Amino acid sequence: WADGYTGAGSRVAIIDTGLDIDHPSFDESAFLYGLERSAARFGKQVSDYDLMTEEDITKVLPRLHASERMSGLTADELYRTAKIPYAFNYIDEDLDVTHDNDAQGDHGTHVAGIATANTYVWTKDADGDLHAARQKNGVAGVAPDAQLLIMKVFGSNGGAYFDDILAALEDCYVLNADVVNMSLGTPAGFSSVSSYIDGIFSRILDSDMVVAVAAGNSASAASMNG
Repeated sequence: WADGYTGAGSRVAIIDTGLDIDHPSFDESAFLYGLERSAARFGKQVSDYDLMTEEDITKVLPRLHASERMSGLTADELYRTAKIPYAFNYIDEDLDVTHDNDAQGDHGTHVAGIATANTYVWTKDADGDLHAARQKNGVAGVAPDAQLLIMKVFGSNGGAYFDDILAALEDCYVLNADVVNMSLGTPAGFSSVSSYIDGIFSRILDSDMVVAVAAGNSASAASMNG
């Protein structure tokens, strides 16, 4: 952080159970407030960063699996805020990426917070006026100035399924995500099918996209296979 590595201009995708979009740590105005201050500190302006916009989504919309799964989908529906410029529910094939209508838990918000929770939140002083307060270390994310791409693959229809995960992962590639987090656990399965290896996996390996994948956080794929 002291050297300016705050995630500014980066796109972090979370393939998980979704996000509490209304959580204060992902507030749009607080995000822009913090980003402006980070930029000024290092002699930059917010416009110097490659922030994802609605126009960016429009350009690639026909190539997204999200468009295949929801007829008539538009870029303005996928774009939520400057902090969350993309959000889609791949398993239920709709725009509800919250935790409100399923029993899959808030794990997605948990990992999104670790990665990108804003530096500042809005609080009221004794007079009832709003002001920006810096969150404590350990509450602000590792990359608080990064944007969030939310790919929900656990939903009311259960999950996660490999085709949903792959669809989300391919959309991350199309959307030029810098980092992808998949804290999914071994029950999500694994595959050595050559079509996958020769397809999206190879494209990721040839790109500059960093993919963080959980390994063994839900026992072993070989458990009980004796």
